[in-house]
Amino acid sequence: MSIYEKLAEELSLDRMYENMTYLVDEVGERLSGSPQMRKATEFICGKLKEYGVEAHIDHFPMYQSYPKEATLTLLAPEKKEIPARPVCHIKSTSAEGLSGELVYLGSGAYEDYDGKDVTGKIVLTDMNWSPGRPEKARIAWEMGAKALIIMNWGKAEDGLIQMGAVKAQWGNPTPDTEKDIVDLTVISISRADGEYLAGLCEKGEVSVHLTAEATREWITADQPIGRVYGGKSSGQYVLVGSHVDAWGKSAICNASGNALNLELARLFQKHKDELNRDVVFVFWDGHEIAEGGGSAWYADNYWKDMNENCLAYINIDNLAIKGTTIPGVEGQPELKDYLTDAIKEIWGQEGEWHRAYKGGGDSSFFGVGVPYCSFATEYTEEKLVELNYAFYSPWLHSDSDTIDKLDRDLLLGHGKYFAYIIEGMVNADRVLYDLKALADDTREQWSQIKVLSGRGADLISELGETVEEYAKALEALWDLRNQEGFAEEYDRLALLCERQTAMLRCYSGRYGQDSCCALQTENPIPALAHALAKYNRAEEGSHEYYLWETQILRVKHMVYDAMYYSKELIQRGILKTK
Repeated sequence: MSIYEKLAEELSLDRMYENMTYLVDEVGERLSGSPQMRKATEFICGKLKEYGVEAHIDHFPMYQSYPKEATLTLLAPEKKEIPARPVCHIKSTSAEGLSGELVYLGSGAYEDYDGKDVTGKIVLTDMNWSPGRPEKARIAWEMGAKALIIMNWGKAEDGLIQMGAVKAQWGNPTPDTEKDIVDLTVISISRADGEYLAGLCEKGEVSVHLTAEATREWITADQPIGRVYGGKSSGQYVLVGSHVDAWGKSAICNASGNALNLELARLFQKHKDELNRDVVFVFWDGHEIAEGGGSAWYADNYWKDMNENCLAYINIDNLAIKGTTIPGVEGQPELKDYLTDAIKEIWGQEGEWHRAYKGGGDSSFFGVGVPYCSFATEYTEEKLVELNYAFYSPWLHSDSDTIDKLDRDLLLGHGKYFAYIIEGMVNADRVLYDLKALADDTREQWSQIKVLSGRGADLISELGETVEEYAKALEALWDLRNQEGFAEEYDRLALLCERQTAMLRCYSGRYGQDSCCALQTENPIPALAHALAKYNRAEEGSHEYYLWETQILRVKHMVYDAMYYSKELIQRGILKTK
């Protein structure tokens, strides 16, 4: 019997439900810094130790926000009180509140603002992605709105008000990034009330009055971590994470993920002597309100170990939602075949592939150069339309997120999938990055950049040669992956090249953190695409024009360096095989 077969056979749904029930029914809502969060993290750490895993809780300062009260009153064309809740990390109003004209702008993306001046007005948007909640707020703030109201997704009859945060700035702020925290009043309302207001906006002028209050403060975070040491390990590891902090009853988001994470830790600890690498299990704090606070802190404080030894980050969240039927995986191109083949193996169908972008999911490791992957079953398109694109379920972040919303059989399938991909990564003979896929992706991103370059084409043209040399070097290394006597050198070079991929995935580069749900990270070579777009929109010869011209050149150097030094490392490594 293979190691995976042992893991799958021993996977215990009863144990998962027991741990999940404790988190949902005995602990309940778990906001960072609260006694409930502390109770949950102590329970998780205790379970890790009970299973024999070497574990502790990291405590650290984290920038947090707590919701207080909000009100919303329709002033015209009629008078009506509407239930509302404040979003976290907002600009609180005075006791008198604020009033203004209400403008409905659909999803609240940039294109929804075309031809509309919202300066000093109050914007109403849907919850549905894209953009995500923090990006909706950042765009509204940039466009000069006075406040933002977000209606829930799901069905109008559900009557639920979703909680959340709008701190687009990721993790703990620095002196440079504190300015990126949105300084805007934001509240949440139900889908029914949102549709009612949107309907009024279509008929004529609407005015509203609102108040909202939420704190901004430093708290002490509590983050359990356990490491399973493989019996044959040299120190390399796979990082597996699930967030503990949670809104509402928290079954789907994310007691189910924590329960599965604990069960995986138990199983891998039991079979540790058969593992070629380690597995690190982390239970994140600050996912919901601090926007990746705990995982960003992990990147900052475990950087050396991550940089030298971490092969991949696997995120576990929003599992086994009743009514979902399509297995879907999100990741980077160099892991695509591995992750999608695993769907075929475990689920017996093709599944869906999604390119991973910096957003939710504690994706704090793009800068380090650690590939990200997550997995969960998804709704059909027909079901999404019915639910107003509530792809994380209509019960997200509410007291309706209870255990009965989970599908037991689906949860078992999730457990088997995660066990399969983790065991495969841990025990693979070679690091599993498909360097040819990375080469193809790099060429494709460069091709898209050339289309977007406009009048900046000459500024970046010399990069074309570097891109092709880099891609060919990756392919040459890939072709040598099975060469006798080259295994150790191959793994080292593949890992070093992966560490230099930030330019393909991040706007903020290797050492920064892109903002939460930032649309710019979905662009090819994000920092270069952004600079080119700004340059091409600027008036030729203007002050802004020359600022962005300089920015293009400096970003170009960053991209060149990452590719050039990767190519040089590969070429020198290959020489050792001659």
